[in-house]
Amino acid sequence: MAKKKKKATEEEEGETKSRGKKKPLLIGAIVLVAVAYKFVLAPSSAEPVEGEADAELTDQAERVLVDGLIFPMEEIVVNLADSDENRYLRVGLALVLEEGVAVEVIEPEAAIAIDAAIDYLSAQTFELLKEPGSKTTVRDELSALIREAFGDEKVTRILLTTFVMQ
Repeated sequence: MAKKKKKATEEEEGETKSRGKKKPLLIGAIVLVAVAYKFVLAPSSAEPVEGEADAELTDQAERVLVDGLIFPMEEIVVNLADSDENRYLRVGLALVLEEGVAVEVIEPEAAIAIDAAIDYLSAQTFELLKEPGSKTTVRDELSALIREAFGDEKVTRILLTTFVMQ
């Protein structure tokens, strides 16, 4: 019986020692997970550093562009930049105006958008324009160019209403 008690006591001591070793490991694992979350997974706060972002906000304030009226323009035809044969692109554009901008205001200045579109589109090739996703790229790049041509005012973006290549 003494042997059984001694054996039971040794088993209990062994369990206590193994629990004692597991506890610091568990605490360490929890701390490691918390630190990893804090520095890797947690969403970063977008608080600007004092003085650093103040100049940016005053110079290039990001304003929310709200779409207003749509001003459709006449279709244009441009020669593409292919050197092996004559290729053409017929494209229709519509300007999406900023909210509050009247069509009468933009109509006399429509030539600005047409000029920017002709410059950009005539530099493209047939092969480039027939690639998947190219129309989206053209629309996005033209939108940026035309917004820049209007001084980042009046026009939010453009729409492609016709896009025919030959």
